[in-house]
Amino acid sequence: MPDDAGPPPERRERILDAAERVFAESGYHATTLRQVAAAAGVQLSLVGYHFPSKLELYVAVFARRQHVNEERLRLLREIDDFAAPDALERIVAAFMDPVVALAEEGAWYRRLVLREAADPSSMQRPVIREMFDPMAREFIAALRRALPGKPPGFYEWSYLFAVGALTQSAFDDRIGNLSDAPPPASSTELLRSFITAGWRYG
Repeated sequence: MPDDAGPPPERRERILDAAERVFAESGYHATTLRQVAAAAGVQLSLVGYHFPSKLELYVAVFARRQHVNEERLRLLREIDDFAAPDALERIVAAFMDPVVALAEEGAWYRRLVLREAADPSSMQRPVIREMFDPMAREFIAALRRALPGKPPGFYEWSYLFAVGALTQSAFDDRIGNLSDAPPPASSTELLRSFITAGWRYG
């Protein structure tokens, strides 16, 4: 039975939580507002009250997490010497640490970012081009300064490869199918080494 109790901000957050998970599971096109309402435990009309269209809801899911990208840029802009020995490590930290800090809370969000980035229709929506591409261009410029002399296309493609590794790392479902060994307690440092080496030696 839908439960529309609680103050409007709380209901709005519940809808956004549910939408983040449902969009991550099913993708933009396959998700309906009715599914989101059911997952949030609210009336469909309440979803429409807060978010008049599916696209507005979808954009709001990403906008709620935009503080993560803002923190990534803040850390990147603190690097004042891109020729310093630790410059690449600081770029990697700026790139991944605010995302990793979301931990379990951000697992669905990371999966949703991966899905959106891989969706051929994503350029029809304002998410990637408005919320992620400006940041991506700053990281690519930083890599160009820290690692000069790479071949054409290296900086852009290696950034996208790192995005794939970072977002995929939120889910370790397949590890059990690939190895009998127990998964490591944390894959964060392995991911850090992987991205750093890929950028430095690619």
